[in-house]
Amino acid sequence: MANSPDPLRMLDLSQSRSAAVISTVTENQMSLPTPCDLWDVKDIINKLIASTRLFAGFGLRQPADPSLDLINPKDLFEGDPTGAYLAAAKECRDAWRCPGALDGLATSTIGEAKAKAVLNARIFDTTILTWDISQACGIHHLIDEEQASYVLYVAERLVPAVRSQSPERYKDQVLQEGEVSTVNKLIGITGRDPTWKAKLTEFKKS
Repeated sequence: MANSPDPLRMLDLSQSRSAAVISTVTENQMSLPTPCDLWDVKDIINKLIASTRLFAGFGLRQPADPSLDLINPKDLFEGDPTGAYLAAAKECRDAWRCPGALDGLATSTIGEAKAKAVLNARIFDTTILTWDISQACGIHHLIDEEQASYVLYVAERLVPAVRSQSPERYKDQVLQEGEVSTVNKLIGITGRDPTWKAKLTEFKKS
């Protein structure tokens, strides 16, 4: 990606925008359905906190914490989702700004990869989960063109690699016709429907 923005700055942007979106979520929105099938808003926020803490460890080259379950997220915010996320985001930011954090290889959720690619995966995940929360709650995602373009470039490489190892993690790409925004292109690559709206039916988790 020519003249690519600094990934550390993009991490800060994605995390600050995610925190801003989380801060608007009310208690009665926590059980709303999201574009991630059987996960509700509370699950997504907990996954975002867990994955942010997990990637902080990756930046420090620490073993993955087995208590950070990304499939069945535990309650990690105990009534203060914004505070819990900000604390995790600071851990992640500090870890990836340590000397040498962007050098060599680092662990990721799909094995070892170049450290910068692992950081880009964090930026990608943060951006996509922020969109999920915003769609579920009917609020603006705050993702601007710069962030969307950066993460789209990452997604075009990351998502096919993940699909090849773990096909269940992403549905097939959603193809869109006509003029499509960068954000919608990004969302479509992940297998989500960019036009997703919550159905006005009772949401039940199995």
